[in-house]
Amino acid sequence: MAETWELAEGVEVVELDGDVELPVRCFLLKEDEKRILVDTGYGETVPQLLNILEKRRLSSIVLTHLHIDHSGGALAVKKAKNVPIIYHRLELETLNQAINLDKSIHRMFADVSVDFLQEALHVLKVLPAPDFFAEDGMAMSMWRLMHTPGHTPGHVILVGENHAITGDLILLKETSNVAYVPLPGYHPLRNYLESLVKVASLDVEMLVPSHGPLIKDPMPRVREIFSHHRERLRQAATALEKGRTSIREVAEEIRWSKGSFSSLTPLDKWLALLETISHLDFLAETGYAIPGNSLTYTLSNNPDWRNIEQKLEQLSNGIYRP
Repeated sequence: MAETWELAEGVEVVELDGDVELPVRCFLLKEDEKRILVDTGYGETVPQLLNILEKRRLSSIVLTHLHIDHSGGALAVKKAKNVPIIYHRLELETLNQAINLDKSIHRMFADVSVDFLQEALHVLKVLPAPDFFAEDGMAMSMWRLMHTPGHTPGHVILVGENHAITGDLILLKETSNVAYVPLPGYHPLRNYLESLVKVASLDVEMLVPSHGPLIKDPMPRVREIFSHHRERLRQAATALEKGRTSIREVAEEIRWSKGSFSSLTPLDKWLALLETISHLDFLAETGYAIPGNSLTYTLSNNPDWRNIEQKLEQLSNGIYRP
């Protein structure tokens, strides 16, 4: 059941629930006599959203990122409202990579059921191409777009005078997945931590994520997230020290928040594998590990954990000390 409420003047929050695992928020931002729609929810919740939008005029649709709980209703809303859709160029590149993986995905992860992923790809294949690309610093009415890569390569947030709409960058009750995507120059975990620090330093009264409680003071949560990833890096490093080299072997050594790797659902196994690569990539960036062929990693000749701790402290800009 959808609910709407006013966060501030000109900022309407749309809560989409129903038969979905994780409720999600969309936003309507005033732009003269029209509204900017931020995110479109799931395909399953789009009838609720369209009912709310029936008496509202839109100027554009902005997608914080292309995960299906944010973009699943984009095609239907664009057809109904005939307005431009905007998302970051790197989201399109990631989408094209995912679609190209469709034929080889069973071969790559033969021991993990990926039927759910192919269903998601089917949804993403019909996602409308962007009419405009979201750019860092782009002004939209009284809001400014900020590129915050890490949860996805092209994740963006919207920063207003008193609030920031932060998508899935920082959640109070869950830790956002940091999935590996093989794009040139993209290092998911490092980029994510950099984005986290940028957003924690914003001069706003409230961060408004897409899921869960609103965040008044992000600093304690940012420290928790840094600590969480430090521990996960330590577990990945220990796996390498034991001679584990494949992504699957390392993932099996990590203590996942939902249980052991073998107990995870197919979706969570997929996310765990991608996050494992992100942490191994960070270890490789800091000289602790060496990447090999076919997504394997080994210890470097001089693995020094102090380099990891120094890098984390440097990235935190004083917020976190290991």
